[in-house]
Amino acid sequence: MTMKKTCILSAALCLVLTGCSGEVFQDRFPSGLFETPAMEAEQSGKQTEEINVQDKGTASDAAGDSEEGQSISQDHTEEPDRVPAETDSGESEAADSPPEVSDDITVLLNGIVTPGMSEYEKVKAIHDYLVIHVDYDYDNLAAGTLPDTAFTAEGALFLHSAVCEGYARAFSLLCDRSGIENALVYGTADDGTGVQNHAWNQVRVDGEWYNIDVTWDDPLMDGEPVTDGSNMVYDYFLVPDMTLLGNHTAGSPDSLKACTSERYLEENRRLTIAPYLSEPCTFAASDEEAQTAVEQYLADGIRTFEIVCDVTSHSPEGRAELILNHVKAVMEARAQYGQISVETQYGIADYAIIDVTITP
Repeated sequence: MTMKKTCILSAALCLVLTGCSGEVFQDRFPSGLFETPAMEAEQSGKQTEEINVQDKGTASDAAGDSEEGQSISQDHTEEPDRVPAETDSGESEAADSPPEVSDDITVLLNGIVTPGMSEYEKVKAIHDYLVIHVDYDYDNLAAGTLPDTAFTAEGALFLHSAVCEGYARAFSLLCDRSGIENALVYGTADDGTGVQNHAWNQVRVDGEWYNIDVTWDDPLMDGEPVTDGSNMVYDYFLVPDMTLLGNHTAGSPDSLKACTSERYLEENRRLTIAPYLSEPCTFAASDEEAQTAVEQYLADGIRTFEIVCDVTSHSPEGRAELILNHVKAVMEARAQYGQISVETQYGIADYAIIDVTITP
């Protein structure tokens, strides 16, 4: 099992552009917005920029900051030695099911997978359904009272409660019924606190094999299971072997398929960040794209917008300052005046969401 934590941190920069003589620029924060003191101006009468960062999602205070920032974590204690060290398919479980259960699975699957879906769309629909509708059975695990159903596909699909093996078996079963080639993988995983039993899957999509770990894509939020999908991440959705390197070890590695395609890694990041975005928004892969987006929004008269920047090689504060400075420059060139507020959220999928609001 693993622990995944995502923190939303916030920073803000504000600017007031006034129409007075000499076009004096004064940067400031709205009163009481942040607790951290602002930086002092370097020289009186010159532009003053105040950048404050408030940690909204650390382990110690995540629960108290749910309105402005959420802590998403996945905490798993060791499961019983129930997981066999081998790779297989979940079809045998379906074959052993009573006819009425098999019929119920068919009805359920018809509500998840629809005719005309691509293989990718089927796999994503199954993944998302399980994350939304299955809760990890932390209570019984902690008490040592896990029922046998927690390790089965039926427990996951009809009781909506399972541990990693139940998630993996349910995924495999639904893929089997959808005509998607797949395999169950049993072994161990390391969450940074120790090696523990674990189960996950491999799946073939459009001729390429990928790893997928539905359990690790269903994290806790503020220490509690979430069933509406708002906690969903895609960190382990259709990923290559390199993503699992160091934290997943198969019991029978020789039976694994080689997963080398990185096709969905960038898309997975965008899927993970998507619930936090508001329209209109633009993904900017470079400084030039960010600046072009700002210019277009202002040219169109849009005064509230988001720019989403990659921060794998840049700081969120640096991206926010870039956006602020460009908004300043464009407004000054257009002789437009008002207050610019830039608020930055980051810590999710290596993106910074930069919210810009311009008020008269």
